[in-house]
Formats: sequence, C-alpha cells, structure tokens
Amino acid sequence: MGAFEKKTLIKASADTLYRWHLEDGAFEALTPPWENVRVLSRPEHLDEGAEVVLQIAMGPFRMHWVALHCHFESGRRFDDIQKSGPFRKWQHSHRFLPVSAHSAYMLDSIEYRLPGGALINGGGDWLVQRKLKRMFAYRHESLKAIFEPKDEGQAGASKGSP
Repeated sequence: MGAFEKKTLIKASADTLYRWHLEDGAFEALTPPWENVRVLSRPEHLDEGAEVVLQIAMGPFRMHWVALHCHFESGRRFDDIQKSGPFRKWQHSHRFLPVSAHSAYMLDSIEYRLPGGALINGGGDWLVQRKLKRMFAYRHESLKAIFEPKDEGQAGASKGSP
C-alpha cells in the first residue's frame, strides 16, 4: 500500500480553511491546469455521505471516479474515499491543524493501493508518488496564493471565494 503526505502552514484559521474547502468551486481552484479532470456531478452541500463524480483522463481513455465524503469533524477534517475509480483503494484525509487564531497547517494524507498484483504496485508506486508530489505542491501553493496574496491590499478580496 502506498502513502503520501503534504503539510503546509497557511495564514488562515483552521475553520476558515475548512469552510473554504467545502465551497462550490474549491476543487476546481485547486486542480492543476495539466490535470484532465471534470466534475460531472456533486451535491449542493459537501457533507457526510456526499458523493462527487469526476471524469478523469488517463491518456486517451476516460473513466469515472466516484468519491464518497465522510469523517467530517467541523473545522478540522474530512475525508474522501474512492467508491469506484482507478485505484483499488484511495483515502484522502484533509486535515486543518490550528497553530493560532490566524494560521493553520493544511495536511493532506493519502493512502492508496494500485489495481493489480505486486509487480504493478511496486512498479507503479513511483509514478503515483511523482504525480502526487507535483499535484499537491500546486494545491498548497494555490492555497497560499489565495490566503496570502502578494499584494496585501487584496488580502480580503480573494479569501472568501474559490
């Protein structure tokens, strides 16, 4: 089984980061432009038991990825677990760890298992790790740009909307 983790200090409260992640458009704002992913359906509100259906491209092939959202702890955590998709197992925990009233760590933890036997899991793991490192570097830098804009005069303008 593979595992990945990315942790970044963000200048926003844990509650603010948590609420922002649940807003419509947050997923799209954090999706790197090189990823060919499209949201096919999502509920009006992201909460316990909510399912999101994505279409992902893997080369010339397209497939659906159904993610079930669970383990909600208001202001601190929620998970998405693959119900169906490209992995044998996928669990992504989004954790918001308070540091102060105005800062928190964004911690993304992923556990996954590739389809197939030991050969595929062993050989494919480095590809998955490489892709996750690049994707989550982008996601965390995007969060920093949203909550810590370079032009401090615009700090309040971008924080509320993904």
